[in-house]
Amino acid sequence: MGFLKKDSDFASGEYFCIVSAECYFRGTLSVQGSLRVDGRLEGSVDNARQVIIGQGGSIVGDISAQAVICGGEVQGNICADILEVLNSASIKGDIRAQKMIVEEGAQINGMCQISADQEVEHKQTN
Repeated sequence: MGFLKKDSDFASGEYFCIVSAECYFRGTLSVQGSLRVDGRLEGSVDNARQVIIGQGGSIVGDISAQAVICGGEVQGNICADILEVLNSASIKGDIRAQKMIVEEGAQINGMCQISADQEVEHKQTN
């Protein structure tokens, strides 16, 4: 997961937002690039290209993004083109995605709608 690689997309105008382990954020976060959450975020995330929830991170709210990688906790609905649920993840909410990868040990409590045939609705402006 080369999220902050030295040769990342900074030159192409890609924006990165980080909620660090010691950080707490409350409110709706509209991200037009990528977001990594290692702390606690209470509120919705929309317009994101990629959302990564680290092992110690948690989001209480809905997530709308092109790609979501969950290694921490999510209490809310997830809408993404692709969702990767790591073995340390816990999701309590409904999931809508075109593709989903779930590692052994991950916990999901909610309804899952996985369909490659339909376009997943999320806000994205480029």
